[in-house]
Amino acid sequence: GIATVSTTATNPAINPKIPYNVATDFTPVINIAATPNVIAANPQFAGKNYKQFLEEIKKNPAKYSYASPGTGSITHLMMEMFKLSTGTDMMHVPYRGSGPALNDAVAGQVPLIFDNLPSALPFIKEKRLVALVVAAPERIPAMPDVPTFKEVGLEAANRMAYYGIVGPKNLPKDIVDKVNAATRKVLQDPAIRKRIEETGSIIQAGTPERFAQQMKEELAVYKDVVVKQKLTMD
Repeated sequence: GIATVSTTATNPAINPKIPYNVATDFTPVINIAATPNVIAANPQFAGKNYKQFLEEIKKNPAKYSYASPGTGSITHLMMEMFKLSTGTDMMHVPYRGSGPALNDAVAGQVPLIFDNLPSALPFIKEKRLVALVVAAPERIPAMPDVPTFKEVGLEAANRMAYYGIVGPKNLPKDIVDKVNAATRKVLQDPAIRKRIEETGSIIQAGTPERFAQQMKEELAVYKDVVVKQKLTMD
């Protein structure tokens, strides 16, 4: 199966009714790629860059709302992490996926959105959304003027969304290694690499052990955010 940071970290961190245990019910095989996340604004929003955005939301606590692909999604919990780190307050408006959230942000129904970069980037390129800050190791070539969270002093929030392959629990090591090796081989294909990297994603292709560690670390990080922000699914 394909595992994402939402299915293995953020959703389990906030939802006690998740019907699986991330630590015991899967065998991590390989992290395929990591995807940047971006805070973007409707062009009518008062802030046109990160500094102006931060000044505006600090000046007007709880005035503004932000859209996310849903409660428990990575961008929901990342925005809560951002609020915690900056002492700001914005109202969360959860949607059923990125599509509806982006549509309302573009239409101005919600002034701000925190979303995965691949789905938001087309709207940013068309200037229907204004990118303010991005969670990525370095600036994105398609948005050279947009700083990373690390650059603005929020390194803890500079987290990407991963997606990778997991198997059922107790998957034999020889099968894990075989699937890992086959996936790494596919990810060396220039056409495949180009397709993934065009979305702003960064190929990972590490070991099963490294993927297991990433899953464990991300779950711990988002559990901490849920506790500190007193978040629930309601």
